[in-house]
Amino acid sequence: MDSQSLILVVDDQARSQMTLASLLEPEGYRVAFASTGPEALTQMRLLAPDLVLLDVMMPEMDGFEVCRHLRADPDLALIPVIMVTALDDRDSLLQGIEAGADDFISKPFNRAELRARIRTITRLNRFRALLDEHRRVSSERAQFLWAIERSVDGYIMLDHEDRPQDGNPQGWHYLGLSPQQPALGSGEPFCTIAGRSYHLEPQDAWACWPESTNAVRYLVRPEGADPALWLKVDVLDLPKGVVGSRLVHLQDVTTKVSAQRDIWAFHSFMSHKLRTPLTSLLIGMGLLNRHVHALPSDLAMLTATAYDGAQRIKAVVDDIFCYLGAPMVLARGEGVLLRSVPDLVIQLGTSLGISAIQVTAPLGAGAPRLTVNAQTIELLLTEILENSRKFHPHNRPAVHVSLTQHGKVATIGVMDNGVTLTPVQLQRIWEPYQQIDGDFAGQVPGVGLGLATVAQICWAVGGACRITNRPDGPGIIVTLELPLGAEPSPSERSNDVDEPSTCDGADC
Repeated sequence: MDSQSLILVVDDQARSQMTLASLLEPEGYRVAFASTGPEALTQMRLLAPDLVLLDVMMPEMDGFEVCRHLRADPDLALIPVIMVTALDDRDSLLQGIEAGADDFISKPFNRAELRARIRTITRLNRFRALLDEHRRVSSERAQFLWAIERSVDGYIMLDHEDRPQDGNPQGWHYLGLSPQQPALGSGEPFCTIAGRSYHLEPQDAWACWPESTNAVRYLVRPEGADPALWLKVDVLDLPKGVVGSRLVHLQDVTTKVSAQRDIWAFHSFMSHKLRTPLTSLLIGMGLLNRHVHALPSDLAMLTATAYDGAQRIKAVVDDIFCYLGAPMVLARGEGVLLRSVPDLVIQLGTSLGISAIQVTAPLGAGAPRLTVNAQTIELLLTEILENSRKFHPHNRPAVHVSLTQHGKVATIGVMDNGVTLTPVQLQRIWEPYQQIDGDFAGQVPGVGLGLATVAQICWAVGGACRITNRPDGPGIIVTLELPLGAEPSPSERSNDVDEPSTCDGADC
């Protein structure tokens, strides 16, 4: 029900006005009245009604003339008009169409039919307000409204309190609401309604909703009882004077995500084709580099430069194929035991040359499994820890990793003492090819795909990821939230021991 819609009833008969008021007000509509054509035009300019119910037979200025005046006025031209007439001849209908009427209802009218027509036109009028302020001919307006109603994308109009106010059928479908009863969700904000069926990713972008209209946002329904669904969310602030505050555009990009997975499969094949010759090149260059002291000085310098270049090429290729291969990593193996993660953190830190690493993991006996496999959690931690080392001014970070469990979610926090990021870097850090070395000068190894890989994995499994600057000094905090799955088996539970709540690279 369009409970906030204002309807202007134009009829010179007080009895007809009362009849229409008794029909509309119980439906929640606000109603205003005019008894003559000039009074109606004045009321339209003052009230900007959502719909005009215009009687044809009036003295001085009939309904056809009122409609022509309305359509000729740029400020009033887009107000929808239903003509109420006792005339049923073809010429009168054509005259009404030429005057610019949107619909007709004959006297005596059927109450159910009138309610249905009013409900349809007031709903479509929400989208009518999105048209250019320039005058449009009736056929252009009809084409726009026709396209919105039949669009494969969803459109939801929000009021000034961020509540869904109106939308097309596909928009209501995406929100799990009925197009015939959109008021089911009108009492709650858009994010609350969307959060029942989707994960709002990335969380940092949704945290600034709706102030930032250019942030990249998705509604993600992970694979489960229903097929996976990815909706890209764009929001447009509407101009002043337009009913509603924002228009939300929901675009199904699931097919693009699936297509990307096919591309990943192709890139997996190409990975082998590239890495095999690179490995041979590195082995040969490495052997030469070991004996560089026996070479003439100029040849020794060229050998060292070529070996360093080959290593950098391999690092870039590894980063690219790690990012592209993330979805295939997710598909392999069972979930890793949560209690095995602290040891894995220490092992990875040691292999990456991070000596100052501390893990806090107050886990009780019988901690469940993560839904991600061992290879996936190793990839996630490696990317984050490697960034901590890479972006520390001296490549010697002090890292603290915390692991906690809250219900069915495990939270992994990784805090270092390296760089501090700008607000723009924090906002775009999860996007591919975003580098702190923003000029791509090559001073920092890699191509900016590590954290994009982390985000892809977290969102795909129904988890979340956040990044913030440390509040107490230089450094960042990366937080991963990953869903927990099955409890450990009896044999795994029997092997549980009370693990230390804190350990580091020296004693864990």
